[in-house]
Amino acid sequence: MVLFAALPAALATPATPAAAIVGGVRASTTDHPWMVAVASRSVYGDSRSGQFCGGTLVSPTKVVTAAHCLYDETTGERVNRPDLDVIVGRTDLAGSVGQEVPVVSTWVDPDYAMSTNEWDVAVLTLAEPQDPSSVLPMVAQGATAPYAAGTAATVFGWGDLRGNGTYPTTLHQVQVPMVADSTCAADYHSGPSGSYDGRTMVCAGLQSLGGRDACQGDSGGPLVVAGRLVGVVSWGEGCAEPGHPGVYTRLAAMADAVRGQL
Repeated sequence: MVLFAALPAALATPATPAAAIVGGVRASTTDHPWMVAVASRSVYGDSRSGQFCGGTLVSPTKVVTAAHCLYDETTGERVNRPDLDVIVGRTDLAGSVGQEVPVVSTWVDPDYAMSTNEWDVAVLTLAEPQDPSSVLPMVAQGATAPYAAGTAATVFGWGDLRGNGTYPTTLHQVQVPMVADSTCAADYHSGPSGSYDGRTMVCAGLQSLGGRDACQGDSGGPLVVAGRLVGVVSWGEGCAEPGHPGVYTRLAAMADAVRGQL
């Protein structure tokens, strides 16, 4: 399974950033203040503010991200990063605007399984409350309409623009259509990248053409439909490849559990 996460800590030096949106355009945290970076300078260095995952501010003190961002993909164990921060209001990770807010606690969905990447969601609690007007509302529990095939969604993140190691420091976004569960299940029936489960996952991308996708380092970032958080960047095979759309956590399947942490 290829998780859309950062490079392993053993390979991460100050000059080695995570990866991000393929086929997108520039975006700004001024326009999207709920878009945050999840960072650890001690592990990932200073050149991109230590960013290794994305996240979404869903209340003044809570950020939704991917569960696997808190795990070591090699060992499958939870990772303790004492300097875990959430960066708010920083479009360019090479700069210093905005805030680096410490994370004081983390919650991972109790049904999360790294072996299958089901229930891939986590909530980070911030040490300092943020502006309530910067919050992005979440999808309702059990909602189905935002996931209908062809629905326009937007995914956000920082990093590799082409899937080949082209690493910007600025935030990007790309619009991707939702893909039918049956199509995604056929694309990810089995194999090294994992199997698709429509109960807890949803696919989005140009399924037959490729060219637009999230990538490594976008993990935990938002998939947004009609001004609501409906998905979390989770996994996939390669980046922006035809026949392999990005796979996202279907937030409507676990929205009540997440709201229970707010």
